Amino acid sequence: MKLFLGIDVSKGYADFLLLNEQHQKLEDIFQLDDNQQGHDLLKEQMKRWVKLYKPSIIYSGVESTGGFETNWYHTLLQCRKILPLQTIRLNPRGVKHSSKAELKRNVTDALSAQYIAEYLIRYHSTLRFNELANQDRDGYSALYNHIELLKKQQTQRINQFRQLIYNVFPEILMYCRNQLPHWVLYLLHKYPSADLVGKATVAKLSKIKYISQSKAEIIIKKARQSVVNDTQAGHEFLVAQSAEAIIKLDQEIEKYKKHLIKNCNNSSVTLLESISGVGTYTAIALLQEIGDINRFENTDQLAAYAGIHPVLKESGDKKYSFRMSKHGRAAIRALLYMPAMAAIRVDEHIKSIYHRHRAKGKTHKAAIGVVMHKLLRIVFGVLKNKTSYNKEIDKANAAKTQEANTKEKIEKAEIENKRRLQPLSKKAPISNIQYKKRKAYLEPQSAKTETYEVTPNTPV
Repeated sequence: MKLFLGIDVSKGYADFLLLNEQHQKLEDIFQLDDNQQGHDLLKEQMKRWVKLYKPSIIYSGVESTGGFETNWYHTLLQCRKILPLQTIRLNPRGVKHSSKAELKRNVTDALSAQYIAEYLIRYHSTLRFNELANQDRDGYSALYNHIELLKKQQTQRINQFRQLIYNVFPEILMYCRNQLPHWVLYLLHKYPSADLVGKATVAKLSKIKYISQSKAEIIIKKARQSVVNDTQAGHEFLVAQSAEAIIKLDQEIEKYKKHLIKNCNNSSVTLLESISGVGTYTAIALLQEIGDINRFENTDQLAAYAGIHPVLKESGDKKYSFRMSKHGRAAIRALLYMPAMAAIRVDEHIKSIYHRHRAKGKTHKAAIGVVMHKLLRIVFGVLKNKTSYNKEIDKANAAKTQEANTKEKIEKAEIENKRRLQPLSKKAPISNIQYKKRKAYLEPQSAKTETYEVTPNTPV
């Protein structure tokens, strides 16, 4: 007999529901607090279930909920020493889509616990139970997550600041198209309007970091010709305070990054740093976002997890080829963009891949997407094999793969596999497009060149 325990975790407590293989409730749902008493009561309940139902195994699952599940998960791992128990952290998206497939739409704590237990019943044979978290990753995950939170706050502040600039000195926005330069922050912190900038001297402006004398002259000229003639004092105060807040938040983020880089030194980070374009912080961030590389059996799974794989849709006679799917972790894609830009400058092998796809007609961004995909495959190989990146080995592997997997060979293999029960025929009631495809496949190359018989002209 197998039992399935669904655990829906909330902040400070969790709901528990026990099902058997026939989806029958063996116990009414109960709720325990995330404290020592609650964890002790859970252990007592599981011991009682073992005596009462005599199961061969109990499968338990908790959804990943931003860290609220950690205490429960570690308690369940400890119970494995004395009980026939398997436990797992589940991706909430998988549980959600599984319940939707069963046409279940309502969501409560009780139903969520039931959905988790039912998910375990359906998929327990394919799930990876009892995975211990990587200690290096877990030790710094809180710090990394805090940095990412601060970066999101910084993005919000910058977007608000751009709007404020438009109200006090819109002409300066020409320098802020791609990013917000630090010298703009320093300038507007000290002179938070076009009127104040216009009254400043070139000598005073050129003392600001990254502002040269010639740039100071241009800025003052723009300020004196600004369309904003009368700036309210409230706007000036907001601009000055916002600029100061962004500068301080930048400094705070850099302080946390330096601490993370200094202390999170392990073999996996060193391996990832060997990849062209990947720096220390990017290596640490990739490890945090990817987690345990052994979760992925191949590069296709990792690419799908990151949403960096190309999407192909085929239906009947038509094939629709799309660009990068973007159905995955956006953070990984963001981390790979700048390394891809750097790699095409410093690595001849990666550079050749970029230019090969550009020559095929791809845009710059599409070709960079291909390079990002390539870097992710290299990340997979480096972490799986625990060896540093070697572009010569990667070239050799790519050549073998390209030779074995040409487009024609792949398409021919697919057709032969699909038509293994019935030979391909042009006489089937098929569309004109399908007829041409089958004709091209069935006729030998020599027969594709049509010949015409020349006859002499005959009188009418």
